[in-house]
Amino acid sequence: MFRKAAVLALAILLLPACAELPLFPIGAEAPSVQQTEESLFREAEAAYRRQAYRQALQQYALYLERYPQGRHATDARLREAELLGLVGDWQGSLRHYQNLLARQPEPSVAQKARYGIGRAYFKLGQYQQAAQVLDSLTAGDIPRSLWFSTQALLAEIALKQAQVSQAFSRLRLAYQELPAGDQEWFEDLKSRVVEAATGPELEQLAAMYRDSPVSAALLLRLARLAQEGGRPEEARRWVSTLKERFPASPEAAAADRLLAGGGKAVMGVLLPLSGQLSNIGFRVQRGMELAVKGSPLELAFRDTHSNSEEVPALVRELAQNGRVVGILGPLTSAVAQAAAESAQAAGVPLVAMSQKEGLTRTGSLIFQAFLTPREQVRALVRRTLGMGFRHYAILYPDSNYGRTFEQQFQDELAAQGGGEIALQSLYAPGTQDFGPLAATVRDFLKEHPEAQAGLALFIPDDAATLAAIAGQLQGASPRLQLLGTNLLHNPAAIPEAQLRALEGVMFPDAFFAGDQDPAVQKFIASYRRQYGENPDYLAAQGYVVVRVMAHLAESRPSLSRTELPGMLLSLKKVPDLPWYRGFNADREEEAEVYLITIKDGTFQLVPSGAAGPRP
Repeated sequence: MFRKAAVLALAILLLPACAELPLFPIGAEAPSVQQTEESLFREAEAAYRRQAYRQALQQYALYLERYPQGRHATDARLREAELLGLVGDWQGSLRHYQNLLARQPEPSVAQKARYGIGRAYFKLGQYQQAAQVLDSLTAGDIPRSLWFSTQALLAEIALKQAQVSQAFSRLRLAYQELPAGDQEWFEDLKSRVVEAATGPELEQLAAMYRDSPVSAALLLRLARLAQEGGRPEEARRWVSTLKERFPASPEAAAADRLLAGGGKAVMGVLLPLSGQLSNIGFRVQRGMELAVKGSPLELAFRDTHSNSEEVPALVRELAQNGRVVGILGPLTSAVAQAAAESAQAAGVPLVAMSQKEGLTRTGSLIFQAFLTPREQVRALVRRTLGMGFRHYAILYPDSNYGRTFEQQFQDELAAQGGGEIALQSLYAPGTQDFGPLAATVRDFLKEHPEAQAGLALFIPDDAATLAAIAGQLQGASPRLQLLGTNLLHNPAAIPEAQLRALEGVMFPDAFFAGDQDPAVQKFIASYRRQYGENPDYLAAQGYVVVRVMAHLAESRPSLSRTELPGMLLSLKKVPDLPWYRGFNADREEEAEVYLITIKDGTFQLVPSGAAGPRP
């Protein structure tokens, strides 16, 4: 769950969003209904829960405008203050918490508001003010979860001020109430505090807090520093001390692996970290760097520059390093084949993160972990057939992307049976006027009354193109279902006007931040703490492949290139990765594919019982 939600400890009932796709034409608006106080607040809570933060802000504001003294008014004001921070307005968040505190609310609400004030000051970089507010909060009797969050945030402040000893002291206090706190936050914070300490600071803290379970991390860090510094005898002494004081700790098990393997295993990573595709590469890199924290792995990044000519040399360089167990990446189809061929020849396993079809046929050491066109199309066809659709139309750009998806869609529909391609047409990439294309669809619907009962229109293109075509087709048929690819899954980049035009569209993706699975929400909360924003599919996939490798490395003292392929094929589940289902016999990742729609301007999961046309 979200850390902020845990911090505020709001015991408010969260109700799910409406569970049906809209049955009105593309772009049409649903009829408005008179909202009661309870229904208005529930809608705001539902928007908050699915992370539609700006919509939730508007709904809470509307609630308070209509019911300023309502039974949920205090909860709505707390939510408003929190949400302002979540959308980046920490100054506004601070004012709202201060205004709420000025109302002299009941003690439990006042405590939450004071924590919120301290957090807002922290986010604004005003660390002294933040520490004063939070210190005063710990002087009173506060709930266990709030004690944990307050001490953890004070540790964050001390870390920002390079006060490592004070940060560790706060960390110990947070540990007292860890069962009521955020385990993910605690582990991440512990890792950062320990890594920030110098050798002398580590020794001093380990001696000062001899019996604290948190000190196990200090001893492991000392052992690792000694091992990496070429002092194996010193490393063994620290490991002996660690196992004597904390024999059942995870750090003691990690220490055994440290001594047995002589250090961490290394995974080479090929990503475009410069040039036009660097934005994509950096998003994957962020997920990877989050996943490797506290694991027995190291990552060795290499910049592919999106240039296939450089990739074989990079693969050979990594393969010559005996500590490199395998290689992750590259991303683009243009360089994936060259990387796969070089890795197979060099005898090093490679897990490509590319959509290129047939890549794993290069050899037995080549794996693929990325959402492919075939997986996307399979999910769309299976769902729409289940909804009763039998007639399909495809409009696609005359590009490699468009042609690939068009062919995959035809193949998948033929394989599953029960439907037919009744209309297909291509258009030039960059087309601006979609009037003629829309007219073709309208004419088809007029000439084929049977398609009026339900036509699924697949357009493998970006949001702007789909919105333009959808706008031209408004009112063409009450049963026109628009289908797209995961190119649409970019909420921050789609203007409001396009969102309205895309109302009711259905598209697949392999990650959805609105999934309420606790493991998914833990990952999102950790990513947001680290980078200040929500992860997307690229970040999630980078996180997945590294966590898979880390899980394998944690299962034995050492990891080798020869055993890695077999271990990957036999691994079907990884803790805290519910959207990962293992690799199939073709060495391609089997991932959970979400079907997503746009409803009321927000991205939501398509409900399993979504209504469709009657056969």
